[in-house]
Amino acid sequence: MTLKTNNSKKSGLERRLITFGLLVALTGFASVAGATYSLPADRSVTWQGNVGVKGDIPMLTTIYRTLSPSGGDDTAALKAAISGCPAGQVVKLSAGTFKISSPINVKSGMTLRGAGMGTTKIQGVSGMTGAYLVGFNSGSSVGTSLSISAGFSKGSSTITTSMAHGYKVGDVILIDQLNDANGDPVVTSVGTNGTCTWCGRASGTRSLGQVSKVTAVPSSTTATLEIPLYWKYEASQSPQATKLSGLTIKAGIEDLTIDNSLSGSSKQSSEGATIAHYGTDNCWLLRVEAIGSYTNMIRMKRSYRDTIRGCKFHEGTPALPATGPQYSTSRAYGIYMSPASGCLVENTQIYHLDMATKLDGPVSGNVFAYNYITAMYYSPSASWQVDSFRFHGGHPMMNLFEGNYVTGRVNADAVWGSSSHNTFFRTKNTLEPSRTSAAWNYSLYQKSNYYNMIGNVIGTAGFENGYSVSIGSKLKAIYGMDPAVSGTLLHANWDSLNKGIIWNGSNDRSLPASMYLSSKPGWWGSSPWPAIGPDLSPMYPTAPPVGTGTPWGGTTGTTRVLLSPPSALTVQ
Repeated sequence: MTLKTNNSKKSGLERRLITFGLLVALTGFASVAGATYSLPADRSVTWQGNVGVKGDIPMLTTIYRTLSPSGGDDTAALKAAISGCPAGQVVKLSAGTFKISSPINVKSGMTLRGAGMGTTKIQGVSGMTGAYLVGFNSGSSVGTSLSISAGFSKGSSTITTSMAHGYKVGDVILIDQLNDANGDPVVTSVGTNGTCTWCGRASGTRSLGQVSKVTAVPSSTTATLEIPLYWKYEASQSPQATKLSGLTIKAGIEDLTIDNSLSGSSKQSSEGATIAHYGTDNCWLLRVEAIGSYTNMIRMKRSYRDTIRGCKFHEGTPALPATGPQYSTSRAYGIYMSPASGCLVENTQIYHLDMATKLDGPVSGNVFAYNYITAMYYSPSASWQVDSFRFHGGHPMMNLFEGNYVTGRVNADAVWGSSSHNTFFRTKNTLEPSRTSAAWNYSLYQKSNYYNMIGNVIGTAGFENGYSVSIGSKLKAIYGMDPAVSGTLLHANWDSLNKGIIWNGSNDRSLPASMYLSSKPGWWGSSPWPAIGPDLSPMYPTAPPVGTGTPWGGTTGTTRVLLSPPSALTVQ
C-alpha cells in the first residue's frame, strides 16, 4: 500500500502510515523513470523569488561615521550616529565592546556594521531598561481592517476591498480570515492549553494569513500584490486586509556580536528579545552573533521579506551553572515569528537554546534553509527531546524547511491550536540519544495536517525501534503522529530504521536540487550542492563536533560558551 499525492479523503486504514508502503533502494530517486518531482499545487507556493530581501542584501559602502567604544556607556553616541545617518550609508563600529543601557534602533535605509563577530560587540549592561538590546523598531502599528470582496483565491495577485482602501504602492498589508475549527484543514487557536489570544488578530480568532506588499493600485478598491496569495480564502470566513504602518524598511545589521548575557532579565517578556524585528520590510541580519536569550533571541513581529544569513545564535541567559544546562518554561527561545511572511533564514547556526525556532499565528511563505541546529537543551534531568523547529500555535502554513542539518525534534504540537501545509525537503534529522521521551524525529499532533516531507534523511542507526507510532507511545520512532492526521502526510524519505526510502506513490522520483533556489547560492562556497538527500552519495556531509572537553563545552566567567563553536554546514 502506498500513500497518495493528493488531498482526497481516504479511509483511516488506507491512509495510515503504520502500513509501511513501498520500500525503494537507496538509489530509488534517480533510478526510477519519471519527471522531476514537484509538490502538488494545493500543498505548496512559489518560494523562488518570493523570500528574503528583494534583489538580495545590498552592500552599502559609504561610511557616514565610524565609532569606537568609550569604555563607558555608549548608548547616546550610537543613537546620535544612527539618527544622523543618511539613507544608503553606514554607521561603522570599530573593534571593541560598546556598552548600552537602553535599546538601540536601526532606522530605515541604513546599515549598522561592525568589524566582525566577536571583534565588535554591543553589550547590554546589567539592569538596562527596555525589552530588547538592538533592533528595527519604528513603532509599527496595525491599521483599520477592510473586508475583501473578491480576488481571494490561492494564487491571486489582485484583491478587491469592499470600500476605498487608501493604499499606496509600497504599503505592506496583512491578509487574514476567521478561523474554521470544522474546516479541512482545521484552523484554530484553541489547543490543549486553552485559547491562544496572541496567535493572530482579534484575540487569536484570525490565525491564518499572510503579509504582502502593494505594487500597484488599479482603482480605489483594488490592489495588486507583490507575492500572490498562498491560500484559498473563503467568503464565509470574512477575509480582511489590514495595513501595517510605521515599518523599518531596507535596513541592516552586519558583522558584530550582540551580547545579552548580562542584561537579560524578566523585563524581556514574551514580546522581548535580544534582537527585535518589530515591524520590518526587507531588513537583514548578516554575519551577526547573538549571545544570551532570556525569552527570544530574535523576535519577528509584522515582518516581511527579511533575511537572516550567516549568523550564530546561542546561549540562554542568565548564565547556566557549570553542572549543566537548565532553562525554565517559555525561556531561551531562538527565532520566534508571528506574524511574518516571505522571510529567509539561511546558513545560520543555532545551539545551546531551549528551542531553535517557534512559529505562531499567521506565519506563512517563509524559508528556513541550510541551517545547522545542534546541542539544544532544556534541563540536565529532563528526558524529553528538545525541538529544532516548533509549530506552537494556530496557524503556520506554507513554510519551507530545506537543507537543514539538525539534531532535535520537529514538533507540530497541539498546545495552542493548528498548523498545516509545511514542507521539509533535503533535511537531515537526528535526535539527542540521551533523551528518550517523545523520541520521534517528526511529531504531528492533532490538528497538524497536510505536511510534506520529501527527500529527507531521517534517524540514527540503532536508535529508533518504530516507524510510525501514536502520540504518547514510548517507542523511539521516525514519526509520532495522531491517527487523525497521519493520512494527510505526504512523504518520500530515507530513514535509519528501514535503511531505504518509503515512497509516496508518485512516479516522479528525480528530486530537484532546491525548492526555492534556481542554482547554487553565491555564499555556498566550493562544497557539493545540494548537500543532503537520498539521491546523493554520501547522503549528507559529516557534521563537525559540537565542542571539545565536556559535553557542554566550557565556561568563561559568568557567560557559558563553547570551547570550539559548531561550524556552519558550509563555508562562506
